[in-house]
Amino acid sequence: MLEELQRLHVHIGVLKTRLAQFESENSDLREQRDSSAEKHEAQLAEKNSIITQKQQDYDVLTEQLTESRSQFQQLNQDATALADRYSRLEKSCTDLKNRFQEILAERNELRVLKEKLLNEQQQAKQEIQRLNQESERLTQKNEHAKAKVEAIIQRLAILGTAQDQHAQEIQQLAHPTEATEEASS
Repeated sequence: MLEELQRLHVHIGVLKTRLAQFESENSDLREQRDSSAEKHEAQLAEKNSIITQKQQDYDVLTEQLTESRSQFQQLNQDATALADRYSRLEKSCTDLKNRFQEILAERNELRVLKEKLLNEQQQAKQEIQRLNQESERLTQKNEHAKAKVEAIIQRLAILGTAQDQHAQEIQQLAHPTEATEEASS
């Protein structure tokens, strides 16, 4: 009976060990599953943001295409209406084409300038933020130094008072007759 109890105790110990191993493996697997789910969600969010950006780009391009088609149709209507006047207006058409190219070039230059200004603005904001943080850090450092100086001044004042008392005691010990005369008067 005792042997059976001991065997059962040993089996229970083995079972507890296995149970602990299985629980550890189970928690590891859960952590891996949670980690995989988080990675998947992060990737999904990233892909969704890319899709959103591409959709916005597509919408902008579609709008530009619509505008360009509209301009193209208008130009075709104008060309049809002005076909009989073509010979007189050929020079004007050339001038308009040149102007259109200049406008496109100016537009491109303005876009580049806009991007440059946006970058400079962002850099300026970052610099302002960095300077504000530096200012806060220096203010805190200044306040900390001020508190230290005030503490040192207080300690020196206390130390000075204590030294004055010690000096008087030393004088009384060195010249006991003067101390007695001062005490009697």
